[in-house]
Amino acid sequence: MRFRRALLINPPSGLYIREERCQVPVKGLTATAPRPPIDLAYLGAILEREGVECFIRDYPVEGRGWRELKNDLSSLSPDILLVNVTTPTFELDMKACELAKEINLSIITMAKGGHTTVFDELALRNHPYLDIVLRGECEKTMEELAKDIPLEEIKGITYREDGRIKRNPDREFIEDLDSLPFPARHLLNNSLYRRPDTNELQTTIQTNRGCPGSCVFCLAGRLSGKKLRLRSPKNIVDEIEECINRFNIRNFFFRADTFTWKKEWVIEVCREIIRRDLRIKWVCNSRVDTLDEERLRWMRGAGCWLVSLGIESGSQRILDLMKKGITKEQARKAIELCRKFGIKTYAFYLFGLPWENEEDVRETIDFAIELDSDFAEFHLAVPFPGTELYDIVHREGLVEGDFQGYDHTFPIARTFFLSREELVKWRRKAIYRFYLRPRYIFRTILHSPSPASLFSYLKFAFERLILLSSNFKKERGNDKG
Repeated sequence: MRFRRALLINPPSGLYIREERCQVPVKGLTATAPRPPIDLAYLGAILEREGVECFIRDYPVEGRGWRELKNDLSSLSPDILLVNVTTPTFELDMKACELAKEINLSIITMAKGGHTTVFDELALRNHPYLDIVLRGECEKTMEELAKDIPLEEIKGITYREDGRIKRNPDREFIEDLDSLPFPARHLLNNSLYRRPDTNELQTTIQTNRGCPGSCVFCLAGRLSGKKLRLRSPKNIVDEIEECINRFNIRNFFFRADTFTWKKEWVIEVCREIIRRDLRIKWVCNSRVDTLDEERLRWMRGAGCWLVSLGIESGSQRILDLMKKGITKEQARKAIELCRKFGIKTYAFYLFGLPWENEEDVRETIDFAIELDSDFAEFHLAVPFPGTELYDIVHREGLVEGDFQGYDHTFPIARTFFLSREELVKWRRKAIYRFYLRPRYIFRTILHSPSPASLFSYLKFAFERLILLSSNFKKERGNDKG
């Protein structure tokens, strides 16, 4: 199956963050901007290393649609098409494979993503235009495909052969992350990915993989394992330097399920950034129980300006039921510590877990206002296939409709006490109560670093509020429930 040319795509089926466990819409949320498809850039680097000519297209971010995809399939004549899928968009994502086969019946169509890692055989059974599913971490899988190793010998794939679906054993997680090449950013249009506040170029650095947590709603454990696997600080900072010197990028999202799990490693990464005097700005994901003064002091000194925190709920009962493993007091302390070191906070909250009632939702909104983070996101729970939450809502009969078109802005499942429509209204109320407070508006204006930054904030906020309002007026007309 040796191939010479590959097209790797985020298909024109919706503007989503498509990062395996993170499958969120961009336009429906309050403070989320598009991120470069680093997963595809890793695969592009693997393919180029094997002598394959590679093209990456992010159609939603580029503002290009199905016609442009069809034109690219004709003009580029790829031997393989790899589609990066999400659960909410999967059925529409598969249109890309159908288009590819219409143009060239011999093209090999592939899919990757959290959805197909779990529903691999079902995906192939229901979509005859799809040839191969890459499950789990797929860099080594793609390398073996490019080396023309027989399909039956390649771990981590499910494929079609002679009309039958074959599922090979799972592939082990990659232990030595330093062995991977840096993502092929030269294949991306890097100018499209920017900080929403300053409009500066920003890219993603994958710093580690794996999450020891047990949250019922999260795919991390299924997709990247429970064991924490760390890149060496030198390897990470070498990639940062490449971004600075080759692409003129100085703003970074340090992508990790939790960047701050291991204190000594965090400090060593920061120490290496400072030692090289790189003068960068970066953000990261964290947990409220993995922050302390020493970590934050080093992070601030190395250029960290914002930390995202999964606070999830203001109800300790709900936090315990979702197996988050944190307390409200830890959340308070984490926000206070970040504030002390001048690091902004981006708090994430989650509505719609099965056990949630109106009192729990009110507690969460009140807690968000009490904590008064710099930014807040209010998600509605999505029971992604492969999570414990998926099993619970199906077992309890809480699912209404199918996954297509449902995401963190409109739920597929109700709770024992609240309907889906009520959850949507509570989310709207939470966003309005948090962001339209005079104190919050005044603070945002007062602390904006520049007039340009203030303009970006206001423009971004205005667009989100208008979109939010229009979404609720339409009451999500595609509701199949």
